[in-house]
Amino acid sequence: MRRLNRKPSRFLIYLLAATMVLTGCAGGIFKSKPAPGGEDAAGQLAAALAAGSINDLPLAGDKGRAILDYQQATGALDGIRPRVEVETVDYSDSGTEAIVQLNQSYDFDQGSWSYTSSAPMSYLDNQWQIEWSPSIVHPKLTQTTRLHDERTSPHRGAILDNQGFAIVEDRPVYRVGIDKTLLDPEQFESSARALAELVEIDADPYIEQVMASGPQAFVLAITLREGQVPAELDSILGAIAIGTTLPLAPSSTFARGLLGTVGEATAEDIAEGNNKIAPGDIVGKSGLQGIHDADLRGLPGHTVSIIERSESQLEKLPPQVVDAEPQPSSSPDTSSTSNSPTADRKVLFAVAPVNGTPLQLTLDTDLQRKAESIVAPYGDNLVMLVVLDKTTGGVLAAADSPAAGVQSFSTSGAYPPGSTMKLSSSLALIRQGYTADSSVDCSSSATINGRVFKNHPAYPTALTGMVPLDTAVAASCNTAFLNASREISAKQFRSAAASLGLGVDYDTGFGAFYGSVPEMDDPVEHAAGMIGQGQVLMSPLALTAEAASVANGRTTIPYLVEGLQPTSTAQPLSAEEAAILRDLMEQVVTRGTATQMNGILQGAKTGTAEFGDASQSHSWIVGWNDQYAICAMSYNGDGADKQAVIDFIAG
Repeated sequence: MRRLNRKPSRFLIYLLAATMVLTGCAGGIFKSKPAPGGEDAAGQLAAALAAGSINDLPLAGDKGRAILDYQQATGALDGIRPRVEVETVDYSDSGTEAIVQLNQSYDFDQGSWSYTSSAPMSYLDNQWQIEWSPSIVHPKLTQTTRLHDERTSPHRGAILDNQGFAIVEDRPVYRVGIDKTLLDPEQFESSARALAELVEIDADPYIEQVMASGPQAFVLAITLREGQVPAELDSILGAIAIGTTLPLAPSSTFARGLLGTVGEATAEDIAEGNNKIAPGDIVGKSGLQGIHDADLRGLPGHTVSIIERSESQLEKLPPQVVDAEPQPSSSPDTSSTSNSPTADRKVLFAVAPVNGTPLQLTLDTDLQRKAESIVAPYGDNLVMLVVLDKTTGGVLAAADSPAAGVQSFSTSGAYPPGSTMKLSSSLALIRQGYTADSSVDCSSSATINGRVFKNHPAYPTALTGMVPLDTAVAASCNTAFLNASREISAKQFRSAAASLGLGVDYDTGFGAFYGSVPEMDDPVEHAAGMIGQGQVLMSPLALTAEAASVANGRTTIPYLVEGLQPTSTAQPLSAEEAAILRDLMEQVVTRGTATQMNGILQGAKTGTAEFGDASQSHSWIVGWNDQYAICAMSYNGDGADKQAVIDFIAG
């Protein structure tokens, strides 16, 4: 009898394998092709978490509940958002379910916090939908917990003088306003008006603010220094003064235009702060406080924890139809009920605050006070005084009379400098071979391209005609330099001014205007510029550079912030050029227009510049002695500039 062969044929093996694939019995070896769009849905989820809103995501189940759950889970992060990237999308064998792995990272200047979370997705109704769970935000979150950021404010850096003593530091102040909880509604308007009148602010806007605020609000009217709160405050119903501190200078007028101001962060400040500024933070608003705000403000600390949601939050969540709780982990239990939402917390990440960096200035506190006291009596006239350390160029004092208000025109104003520019014009001539003895044409008038110029009415007629350059500078002959403008190109004039520190923009970290000396093609404008009129503009700060550069024999640029001392990009002064210029400035004091400075300054140059309809003029003086380079200007041209210099040096 023949034995049957029981070994299956190769054909039967192939047939059986094909049948298993077709019937879905391949045991996971063969997968269905994933439904389309999974990676796009995963990317949308990552972008939504990074943007802080899941409202537009395709969410499975109760979408409204998911959105509210997300808001509760992240609402205590104070707007801090993660960077989120999709790591993988792992599909099931059916291709209609997937798990998205998300890399999440919160970046702080002091360090980063990163972790991975996962999100399930299902392909339903021809689209991928996110099956929401709070564990998508963080793997340790549950339906009863949330993330919480505890922000720690840094200490704002002080602004220091040249001796290292604090000019601006925390000083006591009082926030004066209306506490609406102390009033009946019918008293709101009358109390607001009374307070506004008492502290001298505009009443109508303040009343409007008080009326629009909530019934529990404290509405700030003004912040006053210690000792400035009016005694009559107690007589106004609902008016209170809340003590606190603010970074302030010794007085409300001390270098206020330079130092600037601080105040509570506005909504705009917060929006532009890149999560580094929060409500209640003190930020720089102007001046040095504004320019260096980021360094002075420092960096806030952050402690991110898991805390319990409040009972009121949990009550707002609709019942969960499908249990989407994350799987148990080895983390401590954070779902217990507590009366205090932060009593039972799990710290996930923390960075310490970084206090602000002090700002070191060249300013001398005593000299600044002295300069301010000198210009203070000029209430209606803008009188400005700037004093440099002659050798270094560091600003020791920059003072403006009360007419300047809160502006520092002494460092940032732009005015025609008049005959003080004749030093730059003289340098341009010296570079063409002129010496102090070289003759120049000080004619009674000069005609440039049809425009007739004359000397100042007080110019001595005995010194007209061909005169030495030193006489033209000492007596301040306009026509000599107007006539010489034909020998000097606009480029040469601008180059000479730059060698004396003028007309070049330097970034020195404060509101500084170093002058403008444009290269003018028009012969009239070019000639006018050589006597400090036309398009040439200077600040008192800029002209101190002229004096310091001549005195030192090298281009010296004024600076205020230590570490930001500029380097000149101009053609250097030669020793011979500097020697001639010093001689010219010394003769202005010994026999020229600044003889009243004899014994006060070693070298000087005066200037008068017409403005407006030419019926008014500014008056200037710039010079140096052994210690200082100094410049003063009187806007109304009444001689207050020269008196300010005398009072500063001799007083």
